[in-house]
Amino acid sequence: MGSRITGKTPGDFLYNLLRPLAWLLLHVVCRYQVSGSERIPATGPLLIVANHLSWFDPILLGSIVPRRIWFFTKIEAFAWPVVGWLLRRTGQIPVARGGSDRAALEQALTYLYEGKAVAIFPEGTVARKERMIAAHTGVAMLALRSGATVLPIAHTGTRRILRKHGGLRPSITVQVGLPYVPILPEGMPRKVGLQTITKDIMEQIATMLPPEQRGVYADQIAQEQEL
Repeated sequence: MGSRITGKTPGDFLYNLLRPLAWLLLHVVCRYQVSGSERIPATGPLLIVANHLSWFDPILLGSIVPRRIWFFTKIEAFAWPVVGWLLRRTGQIPVARGGSDRAALEQALTYLYEGKAVAIFPEGTVARKERMIAAHTGVAMLALRSGATVLPIAHTGTRRILRKHGGLRPSITVQVGLPYVPILPEGMPRKVGLQTITKDIMEQIATMLPPEQRGVYADQIAQEQEL
């Protein structure tokens, strides 16, 4: 399905009001460096895919990506005081973790069809000890059904923010990868294709991370680099 570009949407004003606050918070709690920001597409449907280390990750992405972003957000957060109200008013996507949430995927597809930017953390939960864990294939389904451009982003250090042993203003790095549009290989069964595309996206993120943080994707990347 082709994309349909829309103008102002409900929640834009509030989101734009919150962005400077997020930017200020980012500068207060950490030191950060971003590489590859010029690769971020300015328009069109965009599926931002990143590794997940901390509750701070959406604030980080919302601060460094110049476009308005709609995030997949755990459904429990919508019940939190103030935070839940902000999430609802800015149109964020509630997702029930632990399985395939069709309603969340359909909402994300609607946003992508409208030419919006959607961010997803395919690991589904924060990676322990800053090592990547296996991703869910919903990210590949979204990419294939929407035809959206996928933008892989790798970041380090957010798990140390505001933690006892994280130090004062820990160093954060963000690497923006090359945007591309995944295609299902001809003749490949859809289930296998979704797994293959998901693995490819996550390995692109992993290659931008230090080897010790690549987790479940480390061995495959090491083998490919030896070839």
